[in-house]
Amino acid sequence: MRTVLVAGLAVATAAAGIPAAAGGAKAKPQKKTVKIADNYYSPTKLTVNRGSTITWKWPDVTGDTHDVLLDKGPKGVKKFQSETAGSFYSYKRKLTTPGVYKIICTLHEQEMKMTITVRKK
Repeated sequence: MRTVLVAGLAVATAAAGIPAAAGGAKAKPQKKTVKIADNYYSPTKLTVNRGSTITWKWPDVTGDTHDVLLDKGPKGVKKFQSETAGSFYSYKRKLTTPGVYKIICTLHEQEMKMTITVRKK
């Protein structure tokens, strides 16, 4: 009876979307989209799990040109940069190293910035 109750509780917890209390369990990677608009990223701050994929999406209308550049990242992470585009473009990057990623648009460095924090677990 106790085994059935514990198994039932685990199923109910999973169905409710509540994380199970498994010590040291890894969080699942996520897929997040960042909107590129008139001189800003939206959102400007993201926190994601390790292994998550971020997609930057340009608008589907002709506009100003922008890019995505890793200005500063965790130790050992190589800088990355998208193409410069004005519309109808997207750029994806999988972030596997925990830490803080500082992203800028090289054409609008002062106003167009964002921070992505990648969790360790």
